[in-house]
Amino acid sequence: MAHRGSQEDGAGGYGSSPEIQSHLAPSERILSVFGSFYATSYRVLRLDSPSGPSRGHLLEIPYHQLASIEMVRRPNHGVLALGTVLIILGLLLSMVLFFSTILVIIMGAVFLYIGARGKPGYYQLYARDMPKHAERYWQVEYNRSGNFIATVRSAIGQMPDF
Repeated sequence: MAHRGSQEDGAGGYGSSPEIQSHLAPSERILSVFGSFYATSYRVLRLDSPSGPSRGHLLEIPYHQLASIEMVRRPNHGVLALGTVLIILGLLLSMVLFFSTILVIIMGAVFLYIGARGKPGYYQLYARDMPKHAERYWQVEYNRSGNFIATVRSAIGQMPDF
């Protein structure tokens, strides 16, 4: 997702565009924009291009229905693989060298833990009674979305997870 500018334009909102303006209520203002996501004074909107995930349809979650925003971590497969290799190597060498390979096995376990813990992947917006299949439309990329997420969390009264 490309980050749209956060500078206020003359159309009455931050990074607002003509296609989103037609979907806003008369007193509704855009507070923050990240890619195809818009935080307004009343709700969170998603408006993709016709080739995007929502196929050009406007999706919305009013703030009163927004239950939470959670950061989802993704496993780090490279670190997991390194940990696995170290453990296997340590086990194979332990048959010959006995005690000297325990450090390699411990390092492998640490790498497995770090890889399984993962790295930040995306923010998931959850609405009350949201069907499971709809959750994929409300995944906001982690990188560079901090201002947008902070705006939405502020609107629903959720504390940030620093």
